Amino acid sequence: MVLDLSLVSFVHFITIILLLVVYSILDLRYRTVKNELVLAGVIIGGTISVFTSHFVTSIVLHATALLLTIPLVYILFRLGSIGGADAKVLFIVSLFSPGIELANWNQPVLEAILGLGGELFIMLLGGYLYWRVKRNDKEITPPLLPFLLLGYLVIQIFSLF
Repeated sequence: MVLDLSLVSFVHFITIILLLVVYSILDLRYRTVKNELVLAGVIIGGTISVFTSHFVTSIVLHATALLLTIPLVYILFRLGSIGGADAKVLFIVSLFSPGIELANWNQPVLEAILGLGGELFIMLLGGYLYWRVKRNDKEITPPLLPFLLLGYLVIQIFSLF
């Protein structure tokens, strides 16, 4: 693993952070994220990925992330563990920032598994702990997007060490 503080990595990191902050605020405040805002995130992330050629240089990483995310998100959504907005935002993260942005790994498959797996684990664990504390409230579904933001930050920062 080699530290990568290139402009492309930094732009992808900041873009996903900003999108996750907006989605987290909406999830906390309104308990929903409108499809128009998710589509705007796809357009923003896609535009940045195309102009920085991140797709071309990391095609194995992107393909692995999508192949992991699609079945996991589908199963979790069908089980009722995550909501529709959570599933869509997980797709955005896996599509545009699938691994460790601030470091270069020689094994993209392992990078995708550890990056997305860690983010998903922190998101679900945070949602479970939130539910355990707040289950006496009328709202029993926890907001998961703030925990996805936390998971993304933890994985990205942890990879620096």
